[in-house]
Amino acid sequence: MFASKTRWAVLALVGLFVALGAWSLSSAVGASPDDDFHMASIWCGSGEKPGLCEATGEEGHRLVLPGLVEAGCYVFEPAQSAECQQRNHIFSQSELIDSTRGSFTSNYPPVYYAITSLFASSDIPSSVIAIRIFNSLFFMGSLIALMLIAPRRLRISYFWMWALTIVPLGIFLIASTNPSSWAITGVPIAWMALYLFLTQSGKSSFAAGALFLVEVFLVSGARGDAAIYTIIGSVLIGFLTWQRSRSFAQKLILPSAAALISLYFYASSLQSTVASSGMTSTDGEAPRTALGVLAINLVQLPELWVGAFGFWPLGWLDTQMPALVWVTISGIFAAVVFLLVKGATKRRAITLLGLAAILYLLPLYVLQKGLNHVGEQVQPRYLLPLIVGFAAIACLKFSGTKPVLSNLQSWVILAGIAIANALALYVNTKRYVSGLNNGTGVSLDANIEWWWNIPLSPMTVWILGALGFAVAVVAGFKWIQLQQDKSETVITGTI
Repeated sequence: MFASKTRWAVLALVGLFVALGAWSLSSAVGASPDDDFHMASIWCGSGEKPGLCEATGEEGHRLVLPGLVEAGCYVFEPAQSAECQQRNHIFSQSELIDSTRGSFTSNYPPVYYAITSLFASSDIPSSVIAIRIFNSLFFMGSLIALMLIAPRRLRISYFWMWALTIVPLGIFLIASTNPSSWAITGVPIAWMALYLFLTQSGKSSFAAGALFLVEVFLVSGARGDAAIYTIIGSVLIGFLTWQRSRSFAQKLILPSAAALISLYFYASSLQSTVASSGMTSTDGEAPRTALGVLAINLVQLPELWVGAFGFWPLGWLDTQMPALVWVTISGIFAAVVFLLVKGATKRRAITLLGLAAILYLLPLYVLQKGLNHVGEQVQPRYLLPLIVGFAAIACLKFSGTKPVLSNLQSWVILAGIAIANALALYVNTKRYVSGLNNGTGVSLDANIEWWWNIPLSPMTVWILGALGFAVAVVAGFKWIQLQQDKSETVITGTI
């Protein structure tokens, strides 16, 4: 039995690494949102480096490699491949140029940029791949740590919280150079580590507390909004696990201290002043009123939630996913969550309702403050850490004693997620290799206009990535099943 469990665990990890690697290769340099800004920030993340990042003497300006600024020559043109990078010899230019696009005045917290700057070099494509793989390994390492610390009955909950939410936006951003990668990974991992810390004792509680602190520090040092999300999660998890005891009160010192870390990073970044002003009108549009904007946003805001499941395009919001992707993932998410909230205890129901209210009211507030409509200021990627956190709390029910899903239902759901991932990966790869809507047929190798300098073809990478993800979810599920006692198999309880 032990050998069997080990084989499934190894298969799951290998499959996940291959899947994340395929997503890392599926898009060109500069493909994730605002990548020119974030790449310049990374290359300058540890201060001035001759030939990579140099001061100009003017505040908010840096001299950076042209490839960091000009890599997105294809953005907003989904029918255009990334061939323009090679045609314009963007990455062979070594003479630095002046740029204001970067976190040069503490726009973002510094930790993410400082750590990933260790991979920065004059070879921009190689550095970008290294950063994407590093971020993927951060996700895998965080997940492994959480699984090892968690008791067996809770591992099924942590499996499903990611299975339900990672496709397609999550896996695209996790395997990118965007700091949202760390936010999506770290926020829900921190929440669940805190849950373990507050509900376990002994070495497992100590390890969970350490993991919680590490994740809080890293994600708060990546994005200011992620810092606030860790505080929100601490409040919610504290309420969910509340006990009237001295030992529990003493444990609350840890999230309280972590909140100070988060507040420091948030207050020291310019993200704390988000949406201080916004668009009050556009060309040909009447001046906007607060009431009019509110009325529109009240009914349109759920678009941001399904946007995380593929309703919104990937990349610079220029790579539209097929309807089958977002319909499948959002449908699965809604159906499973509906089953998970049935019979919830009063405390878990209140926690989920509170988080649902935050998912609605927080973006509504930001949009209203800037008189922005849905689609103009807030993106689904900003909310995805909270959506995964919502799934995490909902999926705690899997750790109980009554079935939520039958074995057949579980396999059908996993098959749907794997198919949606394969389709999303295919479209994302095609967008950069040859452009969308070019009529070149099914094979990604039919008209290669852009690709990495590697021996694997685009079609090979896609096949490996699609199969790798399928293996990861199947093997991961089998590993979970083998650990459950007969009374605990893929089940739920009264949490």
